[in-house]
Amino acid sequence: MAVAASCTQLVCEIGKCLCAPIARRINYARKLSKNWEALCKKASELGIKRNDIVAEIDRMNLEKTPTQECDAWRTEVAEMENKIETTKQEFNVEKKCVGGLCPDIFARIELGERVVNMINDIDVLLEKSKFGSGFLVDSPPARVEKQPGPGSTLSMSAYDTLGMVLDEIRDESTPKIGIWGMGGVGKTSVLQLLNNTPEITAMFDHVIWVTVSKSPSIRMIQEEVARRLEIRLDGGESDETVARQLFRKLDDKRYLLLLDDVWEMVDLTHIGFPNPIKDNGCKLVLTTRNFEVCRKMGTYTEIKVKVLSEEEALEMFYTNVGDVARLPTIKELAESIVKECDGLPLALKVVSGALRKEANVNVWRNFLRELRSPATSFIEDLNEKVFKVLKVSYDQLKNIEKKKCLFFCGLYPEDSKIKKPELIEYWKAEGILSRKLTWEEAHDKGEAILQALIDASLLEKCDGYDDHVKMHDVVRDLVLAMTSPEGGEESTHLVRAGISSEKMPEEVEWKKATRISFMDHDLRNLPKSPDCPELLTLLLQGNRNLEAIPETFFDNMPNLRVLDLSRTGIESLPTSMLKLDNIRELILSDCEKLEALPVGMIRKLSQIEVFKLAYSGTHFKGRLSDESTDIVGKELNDLSSLSFLDFDFKRVDNLQYFLQHSRPWKQRTLTVFGLSVGRDWAPHSPADHWETKWLIEKYKRCLSYQVSGEEEMGSGLPSAIEDALNRSNCFQLEGQDKLNSLSEVGADNTYELRYCRIENCDALENVANRNGLQTGAFPNLERLHLINLWNLKSILCLETDEGQLLPPTPPNLKSFANLKTLYLKNCPRIEQLFSSGFMVQQLSNLEVLKLLDCRGLKGMVPDDEKIEYEALPRLRFLWLYHSLDFVSFFKGVPMYWQSLLEVKIGGCPKLRKLPIDTNSCPNLKAIRGKQEWWDALEWDNDAIKLRFQPLFKVILICLSLT
Repeated sequence: MAVAASCTQLVCEIGKCLCAPIARRINYARKLSKNWEALCKKASELGIKRNDIVAEIDRMNLEKTPTQECDAWRTEVAEMENKIETTKQEFNVEKKCVGGLCPDIFARIELGERVVNMINDIDVLLEKSKFGSGFLVDSPPARVEKQPGPGSTLSMSAYDTLGMVLDEIRDESTPKIGIWGMGGVGKTSVLQLLNNTPEITAMFDHVIWVTVSKSPSIRMIQEEVARRLEIRLDGGESDETVARQLFRKLDDKRYLLLLDDVWEMVDLTHIGFPNPIKDNGCKLVLTTRNFEVCRKMGTYTEIKVKVLSEEEALEMFYTNVGDVARLPTIKELAESIVKECDGLPLALKVVSGALRKEANVNVWRNFLRELRSPATSFIEDLNEKVFKVLKVSYDQLKNIEKKKCLFFCGLYPEDSKIKKPELIEYWKAEGILSRKLTWEEAHDKGEAILQALIDASLLEKCDGYDDHVKMHDVVRDLVLAMTSPEGGEESTHLVRAGISSEKMPEEVEWKKATRISFMDHDLRNLPKSPDCPELLTLLLQGNRNLEAIPETFFDNMPNLRVLDLSRTGIESLPTSMLKLDNIRELILSDCEKLEALPVGMIRKLSQIEVFKLAYSGTHFKGRLSDESTDIVGKELNDLSSLSFLDFDFKRVDNLQYFLQHSRPWKQRTLTVFGLSVGRDWAPHSPADHWETKWLIEKYKRCLSYQVSGEEEMGSGLPSAIEDALNRSNCFQLEGQDKLNSLSEVGADNTYELRYCRIENCDALENVANRNGLQTGAFPNLERLHLINLWNLKSILCLETDEGQLLPPTPPNLKSFANLKTLYLKNCPRIEQLFSSGFMVQQLSNLEVLKLLDCRGLKGMVPDDEKIEYEALPRLRFLWLYHSLDFVSFFKGVPMYWQSLLEVKIGGCPKLRKLPIDTNSCPNLKAIRGKQEWWDALEWDNDAIKLRFQPLFKVILICLSLT
């Protein structure tokens, strides 16, 4: 019984254990609908909670970011929603069993259990949503803050500049990059494009933009950087403390710092930036108007943003203005207005905005008229938005000298190439540069000022003209506006330079002016006696139709210091010139009709420092009578302050008298001169004319001597010529029929020569003979021109009278060692250009070799001379024309001319081989000659010809030599 009772109890207990889970599972199925309703309610509650949190995140997205806990919770919520959606589909589709006759109880049990579990999970999620520590924290700084775009009308030049900057950023060896150029040229636009470039975002942890502008403080920059990096400052920290905070934030980061509009050096370490170097991957890109800032900031490369080309400027203008600018009645005016803007994007933007969709041609005409007259009439937007931008550059010129020098440049016509030496002469004569300076000192200081103005983007270099500068048209407009009577600056300018059809200014304008320029104006008449009490400079040059100056014209100009009458048609000077007690510079060059000067004028104007009365025209010589020339020549001796003289003496005895009696010459304070004797020849080509015109500006101490029959004495040069030659570094000689060798005039006379031109000297057989060789003839000579020398046999003669060769010159005596240009024309008797291989070795600096019409020339060196690859290593240009007997350069030996850029050959029928092979002339850009000459050339192999064929073919299309 006991056993039976125990078994029964055991069975009951087992039954109880089994019934509870079974009942619970049956309840999953039985209460499924009720539990589903509960789940949907919980899910709705969870969704509302989630939406509230997301809304708060969105509201604070600029300042706050969700915590990682919040992000994980939102992920769990999303997963729960997906589960509910899946479960909903199952709940709506009831599963069947026993052939589909009744519900599948086991499926409902499993579904019911999942519903209950999801309800519990939602309860947990709702509990988590309380986020005891909050679900938002301060947002980390964005890698890049997008800058407002520069617009859709940017030129291709801006994108080209952007490409150059990106190339430098990609280069690990370039941590600091400078972008520079004049105000309004588009530097900031390039920086904006760079900031917004997606590639930049991927390259750096932080891209930080700071607009620096004028007079920045360290704290101002620090505060902007701290804002960008979301570092809170309470305002009480020292600059050093803030710098340490910034440094800690950036120390292990790759940053790109963009500094816009920098005017002075910014010390990055004082601000708190780790110095950008190759090892840390950080970069600095700055924009500035002043190249000097790039130097001070230690940029590794500098990229200049230039003004737009005419085509790009027109396209930008048309895009901004609209189709109205292409109307037949307006198009020409539009093109003229664009030209006035001179490619400056800011000016184009302002002007095009003012004319957008304007179809009234009268408005366009008036606009152009005002644009061309900024000194008297302002266009409001142009003044406000363009001139103000450019004037900031002017205001940054702390030195008053630089400001005055800049103003002076506005006296030149629009688009002028301004000669630097001439400009500096004006500055010194007027007193902008101290009169205590010597000419050399003034020249050095003037060059430094010009470079500073170029670096400040207020002046520009002239491509291909090293001794010239130019002023952007819009900068010139600003200068004219600032120097107008309404401009408010100290100087008042009256400028009509380059204008050919404008009435004479009113009397009041003359009276206010400190400087007046009618340069290249087509001026025909002058007022009788203008009242100019403040006038310092009067520039009238280039007025060929100005034939007379009223007798009383200079009566009321007591302070006039600079007077330029060059290239005018005046026939005489008025006696009122004698009243110019303060005149310092008087220029009468190329006054082809000038016949006489007032007697005693030069002696009276004894304070003159610069005096020019010479001629450089291609078709005339001065009409000044012999008597007037003699008088002026003698009166020059009374100019005790003379430092610059350019004068054509008629005879050697005139020069002799000057050299013997001039105090500035004897005391060597006359440091710049162009002394010409007997010069009545005209240059033979425009190139020769250009050379003659600029010699004195380039070489500073020039002597020209054209021999007349009655002056020629013996086989040498007159003593006055030799005395002047002793101080000259530029010498032109023509018509000396007895001189056998130039070195016969003595080594002292030729030692300083840098330029030498010998023409029509029939007896000359060589430039330097054995006497010259023993002392190292012409060691400083840079350019040698030999023209129409009928008996020239060699340049450097190594033979004795008996025909024996001299031993080589001692190594310390380098004849022609600095020669860069050798030019021979019409020298028919020279057979070998270089008398020996020794001379070729001397010419290691030769860059330009031009041989024209030397019909007897056969080759470069005698046949028994062997030339190695080192010959003429710096040769850049090689011209050979009309040498009928020329056979070879160096007997077919290939030359390695790594500097050679261009070869021109014509009229040399016997030349069949060039001294080049596949390894020669790696930088050669052009070979010019006739097709038949090219076809007749002999090549060692086809590879050589194939290499140089394209260079010849491209040039042949453009040029056919005769």
